[in-house]
Amino acid sequence: MKLSNGRVLAFVFGAALTLATAPLFALDHDNLDPNRPIGMEDAYAIPKGEIGLEGGVRFNDHREGRTQVTFQPQIIYGAFANTQIEIQGDLFTDPRSIVGANKSGDLHLGVLYNFNTETLMLPALAVRVEADLPTGVNSKGVDTQLTGILTRSFGRLRVHLNAGYTVVGSPQGQERPGAYRAVAAVSYPLGYPTSFRDTLIASVYTRQSDLRGQQNHTGIEVGIRHQLTSRVVLDGGLGTEFVGPADRAALLGTMGVSVGF
Repeated sequence: MKLSNGRVLAFVFGAALTLATAPLFALDHDNLDPNRPIGMEDAYAIPKGEIGLEGGVRFNDHREGRTQVTFQPQIIYGAFANTQIEIQGDLFTDPRSIVGANKSGDLHLGVLYNFNTETLMLPALAVRVEADLPTGVNSKGVDTQLTGILTRSFGRLRVHLNAGYTVVGSPQGQERPGAYRAVAAVSYPLGYPTSFRDTLIASVYTRQSDLRGQQNHTGIEVGIRHQLTSRVVLDGGLGTEFVGPADRAALLGTMGVSVGF
């Protein structure tokens, strides 16, 4: 049975209201989650028992075609030590995606597991397993993704590598049955040691196009996360794709907020 976009959104926020009765925790602006504010993350899960309610608005101004806006409600829960689970339901404006794994209204479920904290010899390592259920517009099959994540510190500068592969459950026409994505990023605390409320993040990425025979989407993103209070983090980011298909992004942008419970 398919759910409407409105029902997916209601499910995500209904779960959020259920979790909102839990004790309040502090959020850390230096803990980087996917799409908050750019498309990368670090290797650390949120602490056990912590709940994060996150919401964002992302726009994609295509070089050809109409600008697309995406609403991104998300719940993150520290279910166990070094383990977080996620529920998300992206909603697109027109033009709604009709190719690739991500469809408007799909229900996204994810688990991130951190293997170790960083040591003098080893970087922090984590793995993420994700599934997109076909609840969205023109969506068929369950899409799955596996991502490896590495974080390494050099003084206050942190380097992050993300590499993942998505398997499309039911590719249609010229859609790829699977696609890889790789991101290299750095993050740095601004104002340290007199202030520690902002983290600057920059990345370069490449991912295979949704359709066979097209160039990879390759671009850069820059974002910042600001600690507004101990429980609230604001974020914003901008990016562009300089290589890719004709409809690649001329300008990407994100604004969001995270609240800890």
